[in-house]
Amino acid sequence: MLDKRYQVFISTSGSEMQPERMILAQTLVGMGFFSWGLEQRTPLSTAFARRQVDDCDYVIILLGSQYGEQSVSGVGYMHLEYIYAVTKQKPMIVFMHEDPLSRDISLQDSKPELREKFQEFRKLLQQEVDQVFTYRSMRDLEMAVRFNMPQMLERYPVQGWVRPQNTQALHDEIDSLKAKLEQLETEAGKREVDPFLSLPKVAMHEDFGFEYRMHAYQDGNFKELKIQKKMTWAQLLGILGATFIHPTPEEYFSKRMNEYLNDTGLNDARREMPRAHAVARSQINIRALHSIKMQMRQNEWIIQSGRDERQRMLWQLTPKGQKLLESNLLDADRVLQLKSTY
Repeated sequence: MLDKRYQVFISTSGSEMQPERMILAQTLVGMGFFSWGLEQRTPLSTAFARRQVDDCDYVIILLGSQYGEQSVSGVGYMHLEYIYAVTKQKPMIVFMHEDPLSRDISLQDSKPELREKFQEFRKLLQQEVDQVFTYRSMRDLEMAVRFNMPQMLERYPVQGWVRPQNTQALHDEIDSLKAKLEQLETEAGKREVDPFLSLPKVAMHEDFGFEYRMHAYQDGNFKELKIQKKMTWAQLLGILGATFIHPTPEEYFSKRMNEYLNDTGLNDARREMPRAHAVARSQINIRALHSIKMQMRQNEWIIQSGRDERQRMLWQLTPKGQKLLESNLLDADRVLQLKSTY
């Protein structure tokens, strides 16, 4: 058995959560996790927090009864760390107090606008994060961590960190897992039932509706918008097709779509904020992204093409998809050509 360790980034509202944070950190250390995070935030610390999120294996949001200190944009640092972790698709788990209003008044926000932001953020976490657990006492928190973190390792396996002297054992385990994976994929290929086959095929001119979020800036103010958008399948193929001409990791579905939405989202933002001058951090709804991927697979435009050296699933444009991409069928639906390429 390999002696693995995992990096966990802990995001809280601030110093009032220090007792809970201490219990959380101590419990994690005993379970083989290294915990990171910042209690005191400033504009200069934001970049450091992002680097920690980039390097971590899991993200924990620990929410008590305060929204926390706000950045110059009016969005709390904890809220910004959450948004950044989502854009990086980090496995996330939330531990929140069951009844924030029952906590001591000194631990609650004193300003009405902060109380409102706290409630909105709490509701957002409950709606968007799959793994949300509540606690009332320190003991409850400790037990919730001990019970649920091992399940996170099973549901969202990551590479973690292994002592250097154990690298040969790690390579042996990787080889063993590769063999098991090949066997499972072979068995899966023999099965007649595939969930995506129940999808009807779509025409190029048909619309697909989806939701995405963005940050919009107007008159020096910042606001997170939730946008409802429609695009034709011809447009979607035009955006994603060039990315998957060669075998490319699955994560580039979201990367390419979010780049496109960042480049074109200003017009969408101006429907709600007419004087908006910039947008950033566009993020397509993860379920919508999955639907796009499965529909393109069903239409035989893309196909799975194995895994890379990091065991990431690879996708590639099919000859049919390549022919459509090179034909004039997309001319009436040409989309913005993105600046970056894989």
